[in-house]
Amino acid sequence: MASIIKMKMRYIFMIMGIALFLPPLSLIPQFAGEVNMCGAVCPRMFFIITSKWGASGLLNNISSMWFGVALVSSILVVTIFFGRLWCSHLCPVGGASELGSKGIPDKLKINFSFMNAPAFRYGYLFIYIAGAVIGIGSIACKLCNFRVIPFLAGAPFVPAYKTYLLTSMGIAGLLTVSVTGFFAKGGRAYCNLLCPVGALDSLVNSVSSRLRITKKVRTYESKCNGCGRCIDSCMVWAIKMDENRKAKRNDLSCMSCRECEKVCPEGAINYGKVKG
Repeated sequence: MASIIKMKMRYIFMIMGIALFLPPLSLIPQFAGEVNMCGAVCPRMFFIITSKWGASGLLNNISSMWFGVALVSSILVVTIFFGRLWCSHLCPVGGASELGSKGIPDKLKINFSFMNAPAFRYGYLFIYIAGAVIGIGSIACKLCNFRVIPFLAGAPFVPAYKTYLLTSMGIAGLLTVSVTGFFAKGGRAYCNLLCPVGALDSLVNSVSSRLRITKKVRTYESKCNGCGRCIDSCMVWAIKMDENRKAKRNDLSCMSCRECEKVCPEGAINYGKVKG
């Protein structure tokens, strides 16, 4: 029983994150005076400024979205020491997408592993930030998964959310989240390709993975037998097999979920600090 609970612990944390951040409870947003993850709780719009605003605009954004700033700062600090625990364990939006995808038959799911995730992710991040400069920054907000999924969760309780989801922008947001979330293999394509917070977090993860103070999910080639089970279990296609049939991990995509560790028959994957 204890081993089963340990295996499912990540899902327990995901459900906890959903309960804390999403309607109908929205306990954390209510602490900041909000009812969803927009406004002061928004974790992804405070660094979006137009060329006319300059430094004063950035300061105003930080002031108005203070909780989102604190949240993102905390996420990145935790990543430095423990890996991407927010993205893999607590993010209510990524968690909702992943859990929702489990109800979709595998034959209907889209496998995005053919894509070069880091290249696409940082290209999109550039467009996301540059969009504000040319006056289309609001699109990033309206198609935001931190907006669409909370509205979707709250639609049965708040008529205005349902109304928004039936608008052209709401439908576009639903389609984006559905294709890259619910109908994506693993349910995490949005996280791996389109989430600005995930893009920042993955950069920090990649840099800090080289530090001896940092706990990360690591693959040890000397133990790898090339079975490929880790590749099949990875939701963000962060593991590839090299020419020697050894699993190679890309820390720019690895989400620290440890699902690969659970399926490795040789113990070649573990979560810890750099050895030696």
